[in-house]
Amino acid sequence: MAQLNTTKELDFLIHETGKDSSTLLAQAVQEGIHILFKRQVTEAYINKHIDREQALLLIGAEELTAVDYAWQAVEKDIAWGLGNA
Repeated sequence: MAQLNTTKELDFLIHETGKDSSTLLAQAVQEGIHILFKRQVTEAYINKHIDREQALLLIGAEELTAVDYAWQAVEKDIAWGLGNA
């Protein structure tokens, strides 16, 4: 995938959506914080800094199920790699 600089990406979004840069930047910050929040909740859950119930409240059942599934796959891969499968 080609890398564009942020200014060109913003210009494209302005042109395609008809929204002004302030609106788009506010949306980008909001969505970025949401992504970072989910990532941090996931990390806290995996590292046992928060329990499953708290993670469920913070990111929801669908996201938590995906995290559990991915983490189980990682654990299986580690066990296989160590010859414990």
